[in-house]
Amino acid sequence: MFYQLLKNNFKDIFGSNKYKFSLLIMIFLFGIDIFVSVYQKFNMPYFDKSHLSFSLYFWLGTNDSVISGMLILLFALITCLPYSTSVLEEKKSGYFQFVITRSSAIKYFGAKLITSFISGGFLFIFPFLLSFILMAIMFGDNLTSGQFVENYHLFHQIARYHPNIYMLIYISILFYYAGSFAILGVCLSTFLKNRYLAYLSPFLIVLVLEPVFEIFYPQLSPILLMNPIQSITGISIFYVLAVPSFVLIVSLIGCFIGMKKYVQK
Repeated sequence: MFYQLLKNNFKDIFGSNKYKFSLLIMIFLFGIDIFVSVYQKFNMPYFDKSHLSFSLYFWLGTNDSVISGMLILLFALITCLPYSTSVLEEKKSGYFQFVITRSSAIKYFGAKLITSFISGGFLFIFPFLLSFILMAIMFGDNLTSGQFVENYHLFHQIARYHPNIYMLIYISILFYYAGSFAILGVCLSTFLKNRYLAYLSPFLIVLVLEPVFEIFYPQLSPILLMNPIQSITGISIFYVLAVPSFVLIVSLIGCFIGMKKYVQK
C-alpha cells in the first residue's frame, strides 16, 4: 500500500498543471539567465576571451547573475510550491480520512514526505541542472587559472581542476536544502489551518532569521551556505550540511506530532 501511495503521489504531482507551470517558469528564468550571462557577454566587444575556457564563469550558480541570486533568496518559497501543503488540502477535502482507513497514517505521511522532498528539490535545482548540462556541452571539464577560483573557499581545489564536479556537488547541496525546507512546509501545514500561510511560512522563517545569522553567525546562514560562490571563509562541509539536516530532523519530529494530531481529530 505504501508503494502505491508513493506512486500515486508522484503521478499526481508530476502530472499536475501546477508543477508543469512551475517548471516552465524555471525554464523561462533559465532562458533569461542564458541571454544575460552568456549571449550578451559573448557579444561584448571587450569580452575577455580567456573566460571561454571556464564553465563556472557562465554557470547559473556561479555567474553572479540576478537570476541566480533571486532563486537562492526565494528557495524556501519555490520548493514548497509543488506539494508541501497537500496534507492540509487533503485533510479539508476528506481524502486523508479515506486513505488512513485503508492504510495507515505513517504510510500516508511517509509517502507525502518523500514526494515533497524529491518534487520540491527537483523543481528548485531544475534551472541549475539545465545550466550545468549546457555548460558541460559548451566547455567540457576544462581547467582554469587560479584567478577565477580565489573566492570559492569551500571545494576550491575541485573548482580549479574539475569544474563539472564542483557544479554537481553544489547542485546536490541545493537539492538537499530545497528538499529539507519542502519537508518543513509539510510539517507546518499540519499545524496551520490556512493553506497560504502554510505555504509562505518556511520562506518567512528564512526571511526573519537570515539577517540575524548573517550579522551574528554567518556560518549558519542558509542563503550564504547555499551560494556556490562561497563567501564565508574557514567553513567546512559540516556547516553546509548542518543547517538542512537540522531543519530536516526538526521537521520530521514536527510531522510525527502533527500526524498524531491529525489522527486524533
